[in-house]
Amino acid sequence: MTQLASGNFTGTGKKASGGQYKGMTYTKIVEAKIENDLPFIIGSSKVYGKVLSKLDGKITLSYSNNKGGKVSGKELISKFLKDPDFGGGKGSGGGAADTVWTESLQCYYTSLLYNTSLTKLDNKNVTNKLLKEQDQYCFTYNKSTKVNFKTCFDNGPEDWFKNDVYIKTANAIYNSDKGKKFKGKTVYFHRGSPFMTSIYHIKKKCLDHDKKSKQALAPGSFNDDKWNPGDIWMSKLSPSTKEPLDKDGFCPCEFTDVRQGIQEAADSGTTLGVSLKKVDSTASVQEFNTPKRTHNKQVNYLGFTFGQTGDFFNSIDIYLYFSTGKMQLRATNVIKSWQGEIKGQFAAGGKIGGGNLNYYTEKNMKKSIGEKGKVSNWSESSPGEAKKNVGDMYKLYQKYYSKQMKQSGRKASSIKLEEFKTLIKGTKNEDSFYFSKYMCLLFLDTIYSKGSKELNKFATDVIRYAASNTDISTFFIKVS
Repeated sequence: MTQLASGNFTGTGKKASGGQYKGMTYTKIVEAKIENDLPFIIGSSKVYGKVLSKLDGKITLSYSNNKGGKVSGKELISKFLKDPDFGGGKGSGGGAADTVWTESLQCYYTSLLYNTSLTKLDNKNVTNKLLKEQDQYCFTYNKSTKVNFKTCFDNGPEDWFKNDVYIKTANAIYNSDKGKKFKGKTVYFHRGSPFMTSIYHIKKKCLDHDKKSKQALAPGSFNDDKWNPGDIWMSKLSPSTKEPLDKDGFCPCEFTDVRQGIQEAADSGTTLGVSLKKVDSTASVQEFNTPKRTHNKQVNYLGFTFGQTGDFFNSIDIYLYFSTGKMQLRATNVIKSWQGEIKGQFAAGGKIGGGNLNYYTEKNMKKSIGEKGKVSNWSESSPGEAKKNVGDMYKLYQKYYSKQMKQSGRKASSIKLEEFKTLIKGTKNEDSFYFSKYMCLLFLDTIYSKGSKELNKFATDVIRYAASNTDISTFFIKVS
C-alpha cells in the first residue's frame, strides 16, 4: 500500500477511482472518514483523524490513537497510506489485465534504488512524488502505448500495495548478486518497450538462422518466454539502443553466442532480465541458466493417471508424474489446441504446446505422436478423426486403463465398445472429450513405445522446456 501524496489535496484534488467514496476528492474523503470515525493507516498502525489542516504550504492530519480520543499527534498527509477508502478494493490482481500494471510498477519501485539516494525501500521513504520522478528512467508500455507512473498507479491492484509486494521485490533485486553489479550508474527499466522488443528480436534472428541449419537446436516453436522469461529488463544501455548485444559492429545470430552474450551482460551489470512472481512475506532471488546450469536436474518419469482420480470419463485430461512434479495434458479452447502444463518444483505453471511435446517424442522415441515413425508437418488430431477412429480409441483405452499408477486404485475395465461410446456422449462436451482424450491416448502410446531410459530423458526435456531451461535458454533472475 503506497502513501498519499500532498498533491492529491491541492487544486481541484484527485478523485477516488473506486471504493465506497468513488468520485469524491481525497479532501472530501478525509473529511468523511473523520466524521464517521473511520480509521487511517500510518505505518502499521490504525489511527483516527481529527483535523485536516492546509497551512503554510503543508497539508497535515491531526489524529488520535483511539476512536473518540483526544489528539495524539499530527503528521504530514504523505505519511498516511492509501487505504481502500481512497479507491482501493481492486481485488487480488495477478490476472492478465493486471500484469501490465504490476510489472510496470515494479520498474518504478526498483528504479528508486538505482536512480535516487535510497538504498532500502520501506513505507516511510517511498512516496508517489519520488515514484513519479522515475518516469524518466522507466519505459513501460501497454501494448504499443507508453504509460507513466500515474496511469500505472491508478490501475494497479490494491493488494500489491497493501502487501508491499513492490517494495519487497525491489529490495531483493537490489541486494542480489547480479543486482549489486548495476549500482553506481543510471539504470533504465523496461516493460514492453522498443528496447525490450529489440532483445527478443535477437532471439527471432537466431531462430530464423537455426531453422536453416542442418542440426537445429531450437525445440519446435520455441516461444520467447522459453528463451528468456524476463517480465521486465534493467539496463545501463541507452533506451534507444537498437542492438543490445552489439560488439564492435558484430551482432550474434547463433543461439550459443547469444546465450554467452546475455550472460556477459548480466555479469557486467549492463543488461538483465527479471522474472517476477507475486511474493508473500519475503522475496528471494534465484539465478537460472547459469554457466554451470545449476538447475539442469535429471528428472525421472513415474507414471500416469486418467484425470487426477483415474476415472477415464470424468475429465478430458491425463496427468504424467515426474520426480519433480506432474504435468497435466489436455485440450485448451475446447478443440483448438492440446498442450501440457507443469505443476511442480521449478516449472510451476510452465506450459508446453502439442508441437513441442511432439518435438521431444521425436527426439527421444524416434516417432511422432500417433505415428509409426517421424512425419513431416505433424499436427494434432480432430474430434472428427477421433470419432471416425473410435474403435482404435477404445483399444487404446483398454490397453492403458490398467497401466495407471497404483495409487489410482483402478483395474482393467470390462465395458464394451458401445458402452464406451455412450459414456463419451454423456460427458460435458463430447467434441472436446474426443479431441482431448484421443490425443492423450495417442501420446501415451507413443511414449510407451520405448523403455524407462527414453521416458526419463523425455521427462527431463519437457520439464526443462517448461522451466525456460533448455540448452539455449538464456540467463535471468527470478524473484519469488
